[in-house]
Amino acid sequence: MERQPTPENQCWAHALRQTAAYYQQQDPIRAGILEQRYRRHQTEQQVLDTLHIGRTTYQKANADLLSTLAVYAAKQGVL
Repeated sequence: MERQPTPENQCWAHALRQTAAYYQQQDPIRAGILEQRYRRHQTEQQVLDTLHIGRTTYQKANADLLSTLAVYAAKQGVL
C-alpha cells in the first residue's frame, strides 16, 4: 500500500524531520534510536547492540524522543 501525500501525512513527516534535526544537534543516543529503530527498522536488540546502550537507557531515550515527536506533531495540528 502506497502512502498518499495527504496534508496530515505531510504534517507528520515535518514533525519527524524536526524531531530528527533536534536530536542530531542535542543528543546522539536519541538520534541513533530514531535512525536505527524507526528509519532502518532494526529490532530493539539490534539498536542496543549498535548504540552500545542498555535496555533501561533505550527505554527512557525512546520515550523521550516519542514525546518530542508528539510535541512537534501537536504544533502541526495532527494530535
